[in-house]
Amino acid sequence: MKSVKDLVKHSSIYGIGQIVSRFASVLLLPLYTRCLSTSDYGCVAILDLTAGILAILIGGGVAQAVVRFHFEDQTENAERRAWWTGFSWVVVCASLIVTPMILCRGLLAELTLDPSVGDGAFFYLLAVSTLWCNTIASLVETWLRVRKWSGVFVVVSFGRLLLNIGLNVWFLVGLDMGVEGLLIGNLIAAALNMLVLVSIFAKTLRGFLFDSALLRRQLGFGSPLIVTALLSLLMHEADRYFLKHYAGLSEVGVYSLAYKIGQAVNMLFLIPFSAIWNVVMYEMADEPEPQKNYARVYEYFTYALLILTLAASLFAYPLLPLLTPGEYSQAVDLIPIILLAYMLYAMHQQFSVPALLAKRTAALIPVSIAGVVVNVVLNLLLVPRFGAAGAAWSSVATYGTFSFVGLYRYRSFDRYPYPFARLLGVSIGVAMTYLVVRFLVLPGLSLPTQLLVAGLATTAWCGILLKPVMNPILEIVADKLGGQLGERIRRRIRRTKTEPAAAT
Repeated sequence: MKSVKDLVKHSSIYGIGQIVSRFASVLLLPLYTRCLSTSDYGCVAILDLTAGILAILIGGGVAQAVVRFHFEDQTENAERRAWWTGFSWVVVCASLIVTPMILCRGLLAELTLDPSVGDGAFFYLLAVSTLWCNTIASLVETWLRVRKWSGVFVVVSFGRLLLNIGLNVWFLVGLDMGVEGLLIGNLIAAALNMLVLVSIFAKTLRGFLFDSALLRRQLGFGSPLIVTALLSLLMHEADRYFLKHYAGLSEVGVYSLAYKIGQAVNMLFLIPFSAIWNVVMYEMADEPEPQKNYARVYEYFTYALLILTLAASLFAYPLLPLLTPGEYSQAVDLIPIILLAYMLYAMHQQFSVPALLAKRTAALIPVSIAGVVVNVVLNLLLVPRFGAAGAAWSSVATYGTFSFVGLYRYRSFDRYPYPFARLLGVSIGVAMTYLVVRFLVLPGLSLPTQLLVAGLATTAWCGILLKPVMNPILEIVADKLGGQLGERIRRRIRRTKTEPAAAT
C-alpha cells in the first residue's frame, strides 16, 4: 500500500529531525535549570502560553485548510493560488494581531505575570515578535510536507536548532542574561528560519496568485479548527494560569519542566508522524478498505505511544536528578502522569479522521468544549489542594474525555474497526510493567543497573508489539542501502513473510 509506505518513509525522515531536536532539548535542561530559577522557568511558561493563544488566533486551521484544498485541484495554477492565498492571509492576520499586542505589552505583562517580573513588558515584545516569525514559517513548513520535501524540511529545521542552541548558550552562560537572553536567542533563530523558508517558498511558487473566493472557502473549512485549536491549547496549558494564581510561578516552573519532558517525548513520535499523516490520511481514503487501514494505523500508533511512555517514565527516575538541580526534583513523579495524559490526547488525531474526510470540522468544537469544561472544573477542585499533581491528573481526565467523547461523536460519520479490547489488554500489561519496575525493582539498584533494567523492559515490549511493522521499515532501509547488503535484507523480509507468525 503506497500511502502506508509513504507514511513510514517520511515519518522516519521527519523523525530524524525531531529526535535530534528533542534530544538536544533534554541535553539543554541542565543549562536551563541552572541558569533559570523555577520562577524564571515559570515566567517563560506563561509567556509561551500567551503567545500560543495568539498563534492559534492567527494561523490555526489555515494550514489544514490549504492542504485540504490543495488536494482538490493539483494543477500548477491551482496549487499556487491555494498556497499564496493562505500565505497572504497568515501574514496580514499575524500583523493585525501582533501589532496591538506589542502596543499593549505592559498591560499584558501586568495581567499574566507576577509584579516581581520587572521586565515583563520587554519580555512580551520579544515573545510576540518571535510569534510573528514562527506563524509565517509554520505555513511554509506545511507546504514542504505536502510536497514531501522531508529532506529540505529536516535540513532547515536542524540549522535553526543549531543556531538556537548556540545563541542560548551564549546569552545564558556567556552573558548571563537569564530570561531576556533566552527570548532574544529564540527571536533571532525564528527570524532567520522564517527568511530561509519564505525564500524557498517564493522561489518555487513563482507568480503571486490571490483568490478572495478561495480564501472564504479556506476560512470556512479552517475557522472551526481555529476554535478547536484554541480550546485544545486551553486544555493543554490553562493549568499554568491556575497554578500561577494558587501556587505561584515557582510551582509553574516545576510543573512546566515535567510537562516539557512529557511533551518532548510524546512529540518525538507525534510530530514526525503528523507531518506526513495529514497528507497521507486523504490519500488513504481512495484506497481499497480504508476503514481497516485506518484502524490498523491507529493500533500501531497506540503501540508506539505506549512504548515511548513506558521508556520515558522508567528512564526519568534515574536520569532526571542528574540533569536538574534539587529545586526541580518534584518533576520526576509528574512525568509519568503527563505522559499518560498526552497518550490519551494523541488518540484524538486518529479518532477525528472521519470528520476531517467529511469536511465536518465544526463537529470538533463541542468535543473540545467538553474537554475544556472538564479541565477547568478539575483544576479548580484539585490545584488548590494538590498543586502540580492536581494539574497533572486533571490533564489525564481532560484528554480522556476529549478523545473518547470525540470518538463517540465522529462515529456518526464513519465507523472504523478499532481493536479496543486488544489495546486495553496491552495497556494494562505495560502499566503493570511500569509499576513493578519503577517501585519494586529500580529503587534498590545502582544507576547503571537501573538504566539496563529500564532498557530491557522497553526492548521486550518493542519486540512484542512492533514486530509486524518491521518489514516495511526494513524495505525502506534495503532500498537506501542497495547492493549486497540491501539484497540480504530483502531475502530476510521474504523469509519472514512466509512464516505464519509474521503473516499475522
